[in-house]
Amino acid sequence: MHIEHQKNKPIIHPSAWVASNAVISGEVIVEEEVYISYGAVIIAEGASIHIKKGTIIMENVVLKSSEGKTISYPLLIEEHTLIGPYAYLIGCTIEKKCFLAAGAKVYSKAYIGEQSIIGINGVVHIDTNLKAKTKVPTQHMAFGDPAKIYPPDDTGKIAKETESLNFLDTLFQVKDKSKDLKYVDVLEQYRHMLFEHKNEDIKRNLSSKSIDKW
Repeated sequence: MHIEHQKNKPIIHPSAWVASNAVISGEVIVEEEVYISYGAVIIAEGASIHIKKGTIIMENVVLKSSEGKTISYPLLIEEHTLIGPYAYLIGCTIEKKCFLAAGAKVYSKAYIGEQSIIGINGVVHIDTNLKAKTKVPTQHMAFGDPAKIYPPDDTGKIAKETESLNFLDTLFQVKDKSKDLKYVDVLEQYRHMLFEHKNEDIKRNLSSKSIDKW
């Protein structure tokens, strides 16, 4: 299913293959020889998504970008990268020839250097910078710039790093309010953004032989 969102519709190269039940919405560019498997959900909410040549998107992957009044988090996946089943990526940059295993998660403003590997259920958190050829092992979490990588049982350090992220300020620019009021403001902002999907125009499903404005 291909959906026009905010007057933007997906642009898919004729040589790409997109499964019939994949959902692609908004300003999404899919380049040559990209493979997008069954159940993938690719949603550009304001900012763009660009999937470059030869990339493989496996089953049930979620790819998102986001944009607010003062922020923009596009998603870029460079050439010849593999994104494993059930991975979740939002507003980040993935350089060439990376491998993200099943269940990997990469969050807004993160940067994954060329030929890096994110193991099964590995996490790269907000605003984290992984240099080229970095490996985040299975179930490990990466934070910061330069990145520090923690095993899943290092709960104290993980908790401290998570608290330092200032999640609501970084992603929603909500400042100078109590924690509870920040949460309410964020919820309102996010709900308003999501409700922009109400009037979307569903386009005909594009086969690998058809294209818009390529």
